[in-house]
Amino acid sequence: MVKAILASATPERDDRLFPGDITQFNDGGGLGLAHGAAGVLYALDAVGAERYEEGERWLLARTAPPPTGTPLGLYDGLAGVAHVLDRLGHRQRALDLVGSILAERWQNLSSDLHGGLAGLGLVLAELARTTGESELRDRAAEAADILVRRLEEPLADSTRRRRAGLLRGASGPALFLLREYERTGEERLLKAAGAALQRDLDVCVTHPNGSLEVDEGWRTLPYLGEGSAGIGMVLDDHLAHTGSELADVRGGILTAATFRFYVQPGLFQGRAGLILHLARTATPGARDRLAGQIDGLGWFSMSYQGQLAFPGHQMMRLSMDLGTGTAGCLLALGAALDAGADAHLPFLPPLGRPHSAVPRVTEP
Repeated sequence: MVKAILASATPERDDRLFPGDITQFNDGGGLGLAHGAAGVLYALDAVGAERYEEGERWLLARTAPPPTGTPLGLYDGLAGVAHVLDRLGHRQRALDLVGSILAERWQNLSSDLHGGLAGLGLVLAELARTTGESELRDRAAEAADILVRRLEEPLADSTRRRRAGLLRGASGPALFLLREYERTGEERLLKAAGAALQRDLDVCVTHPNGSLEVDEGWRTLPYLGEGSAGIGMVLDDHLAHTGSELADVRGGILTAATFRFYVQPGLFQGRAGLILHLARTATPGARDRLAGQIDGLGWFSMSYQGQLAFPGHQMMRLSMDLGTGTAGCLLALGAALDAGADAHLPFLPPLGRPHSAVPRVTEP
């Protein structure tokens, strides 16, 4: 899979480095964590692959400065690029990108993890830890305060079906608030994280077979990005600090993550994300079901220049990106099969491990 990803790279192109979902062209030119170069470089690093320095140079060249209009968030824009560059040892560029974010009206971002305050807050707090910059720590605390206030407000329309899940639901803010609680010990943050998780669980439905899934009205979803598995990822972290009644729902999430058939292979909307959840969760019986899901991922495998690759969203073309394609499958399998790897989603390491990775050191 690593060989397939590297074989697909086109550093001579300006618009993208790796083939992936068409959404990558919304982030200013194939830069972002979910669908662009940053996400692929992150996955390669996380599984311990040999460093792809030409790809890093490509990303550095296209962030000096980044294209006008590039989003600010973790998975869709500059915050995610900054996080990956800092992880790879390019700290000054990461700080420059974060500085450009803070020069915008970032407080008006949505609350979610994908492109909103939750994702930005996680990046700010991590950079504050690695650099000692108090200004970044203060801005992370400000983002947390904004999210707590928003969670205290009544829902605008109780009849409107809300989005739920890790990327665009309340589980993303819950994750950030948990990390801030771990840093500060402020009980109000832990309480707010629990309230956020409950908001997402309120959008879920339990099927007769016991499966707990996010209810979108016309379909229900078990997946990592916008389904119940993503809620379960954050719920496991919350339960590490509390013995709350929320633990009762984990069995339903496990059932949803262990069906025989899923339509797509990808990390955010397919089987790979369920593999990542099963490899990480403390839910009893999860590891027993992992081998079957790994075997099932093989149903989607395809050959690209003699190497292993996977199709992307809607199965229309091969993808190498993190959210829909081969890089995401690589990350999930690294987490499931290589105990020595650091394979996990940003800010969601294996349970019991510190959530901060040690960045590489790169000479200027």
